[in-house]
Amino acid sequence: MNDRDGEFVAVARVAEIAAGSAKAVVVDGREIALFNVAGRFYALDNTCPHQGGPLAEGWIEGAQVTCPWHAWTFRLTDGRMTLGDFASVDVFEVRIEDGRVLVRRTPRDRAELRY
Repeated sequence: MNDRDGEFVAVARVAEIAAGSAKAVVVDGREIALFNVAGRFYALDNTCPHQGGPLAEGWIEGAQVTCPWHAWTFRLTDGRMTLGDFASVDVFEVRIEDGRVLVRRTPRDRAELRY
């Protein structure tokens, strides 16, 4: 279920992830948290840099997720921690095609992200 150029891989169907929820998926052996915020999809590394908490199990509020283990909060748009500039998680580009959610195999370059 890959796209034509092989950079993206289908990880779920849009209908599988309700608005306001998340799902952990695996892309090339790496666990990624996939979020649906009011119909817009985001993908972040699923592992909190603090102590490895699963971000897909965290609390979603607006375009932010809070780690369920120790409440570190990250922006879904750029992966940066909301309380300081000392931690971040990788962000992956997401596409929707034919009712499927596709995630880019490699994280976005930090220079591309809007802070």
